[in-house]
Amino acid sequence: MIDNETMRSILARRSYKTFDGRPIGDEALETIVTAGLYAPTGMNRQPWHFTVIRSPEMLEKLGAARRSLPLPPGIPPEIAAKMGDPMRSAPVMILVSAKEGGTSFEDCCLAMENMFIAAASLGIMSGWDHATVKDLFRHDPALKAELIPEGYVLYAAAFFGYPGPAVKDRGERKGTVAYV
Repeated sequence: MIDNETMRSILARRSYKTFDGRPIGDEALETIVTAGLYAPTGMNRQPWHFTVIRSPEMLEKLGAARRSLPLPPGIPPEIAAKMGDPMRSAPVMILVSAKEGGTSFEDCCLAMENMFIAAASLGIMSGWDHATVKDLFRHDPALKAELIPEGYVLYAAAFFGYPGPAVKDRGERKGTVAYV
């Protein structure tokens, strides 16, 4: 494998569940968002809308709303208690939404991946949490209306912040690859 800065950022990127709470500076956040804007997009439609949440009050509002939801099926309360802060002490959350149709889903996921890699290149880590936020919006449509433009669908949601306590090494990635 060729070793370069881009590959080091990709290999360093991992899903974090806890952050140390330090704020992300304006220039770093602008860099992350710009990376999302330059993601590949079908027919250059650029369908996305990014909602960048950095207000501690809104992050706490999201956290309180999430804590009020019933536990997902099959998760015992003692396990749920160990899951920690649903907003993960991250200083920034980014929601990526778009109108349904075409390649909106794929475009929004590609935008988020660009943001993940850009963040990792700056020493900022991320955690994908689309399912939790989607569940939250299903239970609280008013909160969704506050954060997502009317007629748009949430396709990606993630937390960004500086890494918290040491995380175990995830080891090498495995999968199947066929070269033909």
